[in-house]
Amino acid sequence: MTAFDHWFYGVTLLAFCLFIHAFGLITLSRIFFNEKINILRKNSILFATVSFSVATFFASCLHTLQACVWALFYLQLKAFPDFFMAITYSLGAFTTFGSSTIEINSDFILLSQTQAMNGIMAFGLTTAFLFLLVLRIDPKFKQ
Repeated sequence: MTAFDHWFYGVTLLAFCLFIHAFGLITLSRIFFNEKINILRKNSILFATVSFSVATFFASCLHTLQACVWALFYLQLKAFPDFFMAITYSLGAFTTFGSSTIEINSDFILLSQTQAMNGIMAFGLTTAFLFLLVLRIDPKFKQ
């Protein structure tokens, strides 16, 4: 594959993963920003804590799903010999943390950098979503 192919496939996968993330967060917002749910959250600290924890868990699942999509793509390209190595590398690239023990062949470095962009964007969307949820729980955070 050429550098253009890597860029094309990487950006396409990035767009697909961000679609998944946006779809998931919009679905969560329809559930958690429901007026009846908001009333329950405002009246019960336990319900507020549980609903925030559940929203955080599902947002984390969205991140994991995206990392799995990238790992499967790496496997398809034969960049890694097995899923464990592919997902370990993928999670490191997605979080931009990297991995100290697993490295990707230099032929695929552009893809991994594109995946890091995906992670930055997805974490930004999740942060905004969770911030809005906190504001729904306690509007005093605005001050």
